[in-house]
Amino acid sequence: MEKDSLLKSPTGWGDINEVVYASPQNVTGDASWLSVCCMWLTLPVSCVQGICGGLCQFVMAFMVLGCYCIQAIPQWLCCSAMGSAECGRPCILAPSWWRYVIGGLTALIANSRSRLALFIWEWKAFGEDEHFWHGEGFWSVKYEECSNIMKSQQRRSDSFACIQACVPDLFASNILLFMSNTGPESEWAHMRSALHSTLLDKGSTYYSERQKKLRGLIASDWPNAQVEDFNDKTKLQLIVVKCVFYMMFGVWLDNADADTLRAWRTKAVSFVLPRLVHRFLFNLLLRKVQGLRVDTVRLVEKHGLQSFILEINEKLPPKYRRTPAVKLCDEIMFAVGFAGIGGTCACCETLAAFLQCKIPEEASAHLISFEKYPTSAEMIAAYKSNPVTYIKEAVRIDPPVTSCTNVSKEERVVRFRGREYTMKENTLNQYTLSMANRDPSVFTNPDVFDPTRKELDMALTWNGAFGTRDEEKVYPRICPGRYLSLDVALAVVGYVVGHEEPYSPMLSCMGP
Repeated sequence: MEKDSLLKSPTGWGDINEVVYASPQNVTGDASWLSVCCMWLTLPVSCVQGICGGLCQFVMAFMVLGCYCIQAIPQWLCCSAMGSAECGRPCILAPSWWRYVIGGLTALIANSRSRLALFIWEWKAFGEDEHFWHGEGFWSVKYEECSNIMKSQQRRSDSFACIQACVPDLFASNILLFMSNTGPESEWAHMRSALHSTLLDKGSTYYSERQKKLRGLIASDWPNAQVEDFNDKTKLQLIVVKCVFYMMFGVWLDNADADTLRAWRTKAVSFVLPRLVHRFLFNLLLRKVQGLRVDTVRLVEKHGLQSFILEINEKLPPKYRRTPAVKLCDEIMFAVGFAGIGGTCACCETLAAFLQCKIPEEASAHLISFEKYPTSAEMIAAYKSNPVTYIKEAVRIDPPVTSCTNVSKEERVVRFRGREYTMKENTLNQYTLSMANRDPSVFTNPDVFDPTRKELDMALTWNGAFGTRDEEKVYPRICPGRYLSLDVALAVVGYVVGHEEPYSPMLSCMGP
């Protein structure tokens, strides 16, 4: 018993509860409990304004910009969401955010719960120029600008979806997502290198050995699976969870443990909500995510996998090492769950729908055309012809990650509804890769699903052009788990559709 206890809690490991339930940071005035109470008391008024904004683009623009037709009137005086953000979102301007968050939720529902459809709707609301406003910053939509941001040394902050993130209660602090890539000696560079060499090295023996066994493990858990079985989303997600965890840690989970981690996909909506909304909902969703983070670390402890975390911690320079080590475990497992499991599940769900000529649940039908492959049989044949290009085209059209947040490094001018607005240095800026992937100046007939398109490798789905020459040098923040995600998708879908021929994404994705 004592030996088991030491295995689960090695020296310097620490208690995950002290990390997850630490005091919240980045609490703005309009997210204070006083603001939340007032929002409840005035809810009918905010609902009327917010619902109007979510259904009418003109009203939405007014709620964000204020009196944009009369430049002499300050935005904050109009109780605009942008003006509030520029002032630090104080409590006195909270009414602008009460109606704004209701308007955003209404617009999302009105656009079939599709994030891409919502972004396009907002882009039109702000004049169909090169940018639009959402949350606390401006969003870039053109391919060239998005690609250039991805190629640069990005300044980051504790922000997600262009809103200050709820740390450390919802999001783990110090995750790669929040770190600036300012050079080879940055914390981001050291953390990415240590994580990659320990858990994501496709050229390693452990990776190739696990990859060889993956299909057999899937077959043992999902015997005689057919394309129609993809409609059992829970089963599909459980299989993907097991594959991702096995490829990274060498452990094939049972259904109970896999179901615990599956919540990283099913609770995805919680991560896009600002603290104001979480508190308005009495932190019910936030508490569930906190419980998930604790359960995830407990699962690492249960299987005795702390050595992986301790190895990564030792690879970091002393100034970047985590004390206690369980804090690093929380950060790494947050990335594994949020990006690895959540993203790969979304990818496989899209493939499952496309192979049956169906529109994924979180997509909008008018933005996807199957005109080149109108039947399931033709879709399956297209997949078997070239699985990698099929997957890359599917997630170009319906990407698991639709955008990323960085911080503007200089003052710049953008246009909303024909008027120029100055964005100060350190304003949040979201590059919208889901819209960049449909830029008609780059992608021919962008709404049409076409795995044979010549420009496919230019898609920015994995935070960079996956498949182009020197992709990691050109796009320093390209997804470190892109090969793992692709390998899992190939294994799962290949097994179900009966594609026996081995396929190497490492070779197939290399550019000329």
